[in-house]
Amino acid sequence: MKLQSFKHYSDQLETVAHDAWITARVKSALALGEPTLGLQIHVKTFAGTVALSGRVNTHKQCEQAVALARTVPGVVEIDARELLTHVFTPGSVPTPPNAEENMESRAQSSEKPDDK
Repeated sequence: MKLQSFKHYSDQLETVAHDAWITARVKSALALGEPTLGLQIHVKTFAGTVALSGRVNTHKQCEQAVALARTVPGVVEIDARELLTHVFTPGSVPTPPNAEENMESRAQSSEKPDDK
């Protein structure tokens, strides 16, 4: 029974070590490909699947990050759903991260006053 437990533990340890190695290689590939990508993108690996997250300036940088991650040996799949660009959707109102006014006061201030 202990031998099976040790084998299971060693398999998990091997997977964790391999994932850490892949994460380091992907971060290196991003930093060498374009230095700003290495700083803007967070990388996590689980069982060979690399998850990229963070914010980049353009869609081209997003595509470049995915392409660079694909070049790393051992990468099985890439999940870039959390990799966002600074592009805003039409009709949305971008707010600064520490905005003092809330959305209610903004909605009230945008209404037209009644002419009496």
